[in-house]
Amino acid sequence: MNTIVQHRSPLVSKRHLSVALTLAAITILMSSAHAGVTGTEFQETYDLIVGWAKGYLGKIFAIAAFLIGAGFSAARQNPMPAIFGLVLALIIGFGPSLIESILTAVV
Repeated sequence: MNTIVQHRSPLVSKRHLSVALTLAAITILMSSAHAGVTGTEFQETYDLIVGWAKGYLGKIFAIAAFLIGAGFSAARQNPMPAIFGLVLALIIGFGPSLIESILTAVV
């Protein structure tokens, strides 16, 4: 008679232990990161890019996205490119302010 011996796996496998240790290390390292509003050496670049995105360059991109989508819609007789262009224009228009408010929120 053959007897099959079943091996019981340990309660915590090596894989689960390594994932838990990796997550713990990431959590500890993240708590020491201070990337909020420090580092004034990037302030000029940040202001320049935000100025472009919120200024006339951002408006040009938003209008161009909508017009290109509307043109493709007229050519294909399909409203989806115009809707995509409108959504892209909204993202371009409101995206910088939304990202700024998310990143500067106090938890």
